[in-house]
Amino acid sequence: MDGVVDIWDYFYRQNEVAYSHKVCDSMLSSIAVQGTSQQGGKLVAMGDVTGTVSLLELCESLAVPQANERKAIDLMFEREMKQEKNLEARERELRRQRAQEAEGRNKDAQDKKDAKDEKMEALLRKVDADFLAMIKEAEDDESKAAESSPMEGATQDIMNEEK
Repeated sequence: MDGVVDIWDYFYRQNEVAYSHKVCDSMLSSIAVQGTSQQGGKLVAMGDVTGTVSLLELCESLAVPQANERKAIDLMFEREMKQEKNLEARERELRRQRAQEAEGRNKDAQDKKDAKDEKMEALLRKVDADFLAMIKEAEDDESKAAESSPMEGATQDIMNEEK
């Protein structure tokens, strides 16, 4: 954003800029390097948002790749890609585990709810059975009372006649 170009040398330092150069005061908007990845390129053209083009010549060590540099960089990128794939696989596994745990918690909650429902149904059946038993007992008591009442009346009538 400030017209500075940073040049990185991943072969020697991956964590810090190898060379930083202020090209202009405006924001850079385009860049082009002369040459190929096999030959390297010493000339770098940069354009800013005002339309100014600047040409920068790089030193030999930044422009021309060393004999084993290409292979080493390829291996580094390969390792990074493998690590990224491993991290993605690990993230998928963690998401799957979290989903299974949530499913297990939901199942446990449903089982607890079902157990409470079963207990409530058993309690209601017991209360219902007790209520029906009480009604039957009351009916039995009434029928016994009704059966013994006419006999008492008849017995009293007989006793009264004897007198």
